[in-house]
Amino acid sequence: MIKNFHSTFSLLDERTIPCVGFGTYKVDPDEDGVSTLALAIQMGYRHFDTASLYGTENVLGEAIKESGVDRKEFFITTKVWKDDLEPEKIRASVEKSLQNLGMDYVDLLLIHWPRVDENDEKWEEKLAKAWETFIELKKEGKTKSIGVSNFLPQHFDAIRGMETPVVDQIEFHVGYMQTGAVDYCHRHNIVVEAWAPLGRGKLVENEDVVKIAKKYNVSTAQVLLKFCLQHDVLPIAKSSNYSRMKANMELFDFELEDEDLNALRAVPDKTGWSGEHPDLAIPKLVIEDEE
Repeated sequence: MIKNFHSTFSLLDERTIPCVGFGTYKVDPDEDGVSTLALAIQMGYRHFDTASLYGTENVLGEAIKESGVDRKEFFITTKVWKDDLEPEKIRASVEKSLQNLGMDYVDLLLIHWPRVDENDEKWEEKLAKAWETFIELKKEGKTKSIGVSNFLPQHFDAIRGMETPVVDQIEFHVGYMQTGAVDYCHRHNIVVEAWAPLGRGKLVENEDVVKIAKKYNVSTAQVLLKFCLQHDVLPIAKSSNYSRMKANMELFDFELEDEDLNALRAVPDKTGWSGEHPDLAIPKLVIEDEE
């Protein structure tokens, strides 16, 4: 039961994950970034999400080291980029990530995208081999848990019969709920994490969201993050602003009523959508930022 900021979701491997994550996508890769993450740690954030592609592993590792907080108190996620889904490249990517983070292990390792591009005809075979390597890395202690990102039901078929991923991190927000993927994950007890829960910032001024935020006397970001939690989806929030960081932690003094949830579900499809899709519009580079 998600009751407060310190609540957790249960994972299939009998571990737990904090109910709100702090995203490091496009955090400044310098001292400003270290300061931002140090502030987040000081405020109480312990669940941090990064990736080999983001270029933020170094600053996250530095902020954690400087905080003086025991490593065991953190839940750290990183990801292997889609161009590296070969056994040797996966291992090299993970070793580099651990070196950047200054850690012996991560708490969660994700496959970032299931296929290289739209013409990747051997993606199923590659995924199966990649997942075998992830399982080996878990056994070796390089990661405590293993999961995936941007997987739709058909992608899980490629690793059927193998260890089940504990997490699927997908784009999820008002206007782009991906119900097929979410329903599949929930049926299989896979925790769904939401990247871009604010629709890359496009939803914070949406008139329906603004109206509901005024009703509860909260920010539009709080409404959008609460919407995730009330759908049993774990939001990955990100901000460099103190007041917004604080607000993103304060999601537990209100509950969105059914009429408001229904109004938000009725926001037109693909409102705030990134334009990315794991089969039809696979990203080559990281694009826009989100607060």
